[in-house]
Order: sequence, then structure tokens, then C-alpha cells
Amino acid sequence: MIEAMSYHRTSWFFKFCESVLATTALLNLLLIPLEFLPFSFLEKYGQYFMYVLVGMVGAALLSSLVYVWIWRQREQHNTINSPLHHAWLQGIIRYWLALSISSYGFAKILKTQFQTPDFTLDTPISSLSGMSLTWYYYGYSYSLAVIIGLLQIGGSVLLLYRKTTLLGVLILVPVMVNIVLINLFYKIAVGAFFNSVVYLLALAFFLFLNRQRLKIALLDLVDQLPAISSGRSWIKHSLRLLPIAIAFISLKLLIDTHPDDQVLRGSWKVEKLVRNGQVQSSSAWLTDSRAWNRIYFAGLTGCAFSPNPYRFESWEGRLGSYEFDSLRNRLEVAFYSRDTLRAVVSNRTANAMRLQGVLGLDTLDIHLSRIHR
Repeated sequence: MIEAMSYHRTSWFFKFCESVLATTALLNLLLIPLEFLPFSFLEKYGQYFMYVLVGMVGAALLSSLVYVWIWRQREQHNTINSPLHHAWLQGIIRYWLALSISSYGFAKILKTQFQTPDFTLDTPISSLSGMSLTWYYYGYSYSLAVIIGLLQIGGSVLLLYRKTTLLGVLILVPVMVNIVLINLFYKIAVGAFFNSVVYLLALAFFLFLNRQRLKIALLDLVDQLPAISSGRSWIKHSLRLLPIAIAFISLKLLIDTHPDDQVLRGSWKVEKLVRNGQVQSSSAWLTDSRAWNRIYFAGLTGCAFSPNPYRFESWEGRLGSYEFDSLRNRLEVAFYSRDTLRAVVSNRTANAMRLQGVLGLDTLDIHLSRIHR
């Protein structure tokens, strides 16, 4: 790592960033014993954890300012071995990253992460928090969790050797970018989000140290294959844009072929169901799977009819696809069971509509109200 750049008379800002990361690493290590405290203690005083994080950041910034000021003063008088200081600081950062990230890797393999409680499995998806959704998704496949864990552990091991640090960083950066985005947009715990951001910044720091090597590897390599002559340069540029344009246009055309897709999209409550002239009771769904209480119209014409008013189970409901003509107010639902519902839509507003049609030997009259889009 040392030969990746000159460490003589590095800038004040570079020293400061390096010092902040190393100080944060040392302070972060002091928090490890908190993981072994009783849950009752964490439940009682966990509300103050945010102040601990703020204090840690403040202490890292302040101490680094003092440290770098002293460093610069001694450097001007040639009384300090700056490369040795850089080596120590970067060593602290590398070993801290290896310890922290590999801990998350082992947590996945030893099943202390991504384990979903049974009560969460029985909770409707619409009621789950972002963290519960994330835990369930990644915990669904233990093999996936192991692969992610091995990437974290393998990258961490490479960080422990200066010659393989860059390789370890290149393995870990995509993993950590994904984790940061998940922590941010799925509203994972503040502490986890803070740690993931700091880890990513530390990895980015090592990418910066090796920017010349990366430039040579990614941008300055000479392609050994002969150039394909296309005559005019604008033709070559157009061909480069063609795959991206085709990808966008094909999907846009698919969406445009279903212009009425958004009209019915959402969840609908069956307020009244009349089958062959007989009004179905509110409890009929307990014994009759055709006594629907919920109808779902999804994107790109997918739909589901469910008798259960509280949840949807594929084994008790009906899945299919639909075509809706808003000009003629005609709806056709083709169930995967090969039955087809053909209905006329009337009294349609943004939040209500009525379906009158035929399904097999049954005539149906369904009054719906929208629950949500």
C-alpha cells in the first residue's frame, strides 16, 4: 500500500481524514462490550445510543484536529516519521474493518442475523416494517446468507495483508454499497446505518489511495482486439446507444399496450356479492371459496380474487390476468383455472365500481369499494 502514493508531505485534509477514520475505529472498538450487556440494560438505556454516536463523531473530529495540527508542526521541523504514522493509522483502519465486517459475515453463517421470528411470519406483509421485510427476504434462503457472509469474511481476510488490501476492498465495496442503501431506504436501526456508512467511507479511502492503480487497470488498458470499422463515427456512437434505447422502448411499449392498467390497480373490498340472484352472507367465505371478500388488480394485468377478508392465500383464492376496456367498460378476467369472468363495469368512480357478469354457470353482481391503490 505504501508505494501506491507518496507519503511525504501529504495534505492537511488527507491526514485529517485518515486520522478521523482511525480514531473512529478505536472508539468503535470500545463499544463492543455493549453487545454483551443484558437486554434489560439495552432496553432501558438504548434511547441514549444516539448521543453516544454523536459524541463518538465529535470526539473523533476534535481529537483528529489536535493530532493533525501537532503532526503538521513536527513535520515542518522534520521531527516525525510521517510514513510510519500513515502505516499505523491505515493498519488500525484495515484491522478494524476486518474485525467489524467479518463479524457480520459470521453472524449470517451462525444464524444470528436474518432470522425471522415466527410471529413475523404470521404478520401481513403490508404491516411489516422495512427491517422485518429485509430480514425475511434475506433469511428466506440460508444459502444466500452464507454466500454474502463468505464474501464479507473473505474480503476482510484480504484486508489484513497490505498486498491484498485493494482486492479485499474491491470485493467489499459492492457488498457495503448494497447494505448502506438497504439500511437507508428500509429504515434499519440507526446504529447499523451509521456503521455501514463509516465502513463504506473507510473502504472508499483505500480506493482513493490506489486511484492510480485503478486508473491503469480500468481506463488505461490497451485493447488487443482490432477496432471494428464503421465508416462514420456517428454510426459507432449510435450503435452504442442502441441496446439501451431498445431496452427502454420495449418496456415502454409493453406498458403502453395496457393503457387501462392503472385504472383498476389496487385492492378492492367486496361490499356486496350476489350470485345467481342470491346475496352471499358475510360469513359465506368460511365454507365457500367462491364467496370473495377481496379483489386485487396488480400491475401489467395480474389479478387475484380472495374469499378471506384478512389475508390472501394462493391455495384458497384465484389467480389470473385481466383485460379492461375503459371506453366500453368491459372487463375480462382469465383465471389460471381456465375459467373466464366476463363482466360489465358500471357506477365506476375513483373509489367504487360494480361488476355484472358471468363466470361459468354463475351470474355475478359484485359491488366493490377501493381499499388502497
